[in-house]
Amino acid sequence: MKSLALLLALIIFIVISSAAVIEIEVKMKLDGKISFFSLERMNNIVKASTEFYNTGSVAYRARARLDILNGSGLIFSGWSKEKVLMPGERKTFEIYWYSPSKAKNLTARLRIYFGNEIKEVNKTLSIDYVKSSQDIFQIKNFRTYDGHIKFQIRASQSLKDVIVLPSDYMQGWIFEQAKLEELKANKNTEVTLSYEPTVWMPSEVTIHVFSLDGKFHTSKTFELKKEKGIWKYLHYLYDKLSLILNF
Repeated sequence: MKSLALLLALIIFIVISSAAVIEIEVKMKLDGKISFFSLERMNNIVKASTEFYNTGSVAYRARARLDILNGSGLIFSGWSKEKVLMPGERKTFEIYWYSPSKAKNLTARLRIYFGNEIKEVNKTLSIDYVKSSQDIFQIKNFRTYDGHIKFQIRASQSLKDVIVLPSDYMQGWIFEQAKLEELKANKNTEVTLSYEPTVWMPSEVTIHVFSLDGKFHTSKTFELKKEKGIWKYLHYLYDKLSLILNF
């Protein structure tokens, strides 16, 4: 009996040790979903808000783009900052547009670029009224570097939630917007905006600075010409001194 028990135990051990290993495979899936897309209009300021949900199993970087179209004609493109989304994560993107005049039957086209994929949604939009705005901002000391631009903003009164928006730049380029939580009266504030060109070439960009209610607005067009040589360092020194001494 003991021999039989030992034999059975040996057979069971051999069966267990030689059993096939079951591998659990997690299938990689690249996907995402626009959870919501809303447009909020404040005078002639349009704020687009969207939430994007990583519904896949792959982490990626994502960026939102807002196009304003009049029929088939593109009249504005704006880009959000780029964000990282892990699987199952949701993040919100905001993009602003400053409309210079009334316009009806516009299309707001939102696209989310993620992991070399694109999701798109559209809404209709009209600008029914435009109030006049006050020019209280100075935009100065504009410099162009590899991958970003720098300049200073100075306001004649203190403000919160000021939007800095580039427009009228080379089609195909990516130019990020910025939201400043606070501007102090008569004090220089340095702003950095990132950009990604398709093929670099000298061109122009218009910088808009405005309050969220549209009451204050200033715009100025600059040449995109990279800083080079000794002037790059002299301008850098001058800009730092202007911030410290506030001139």
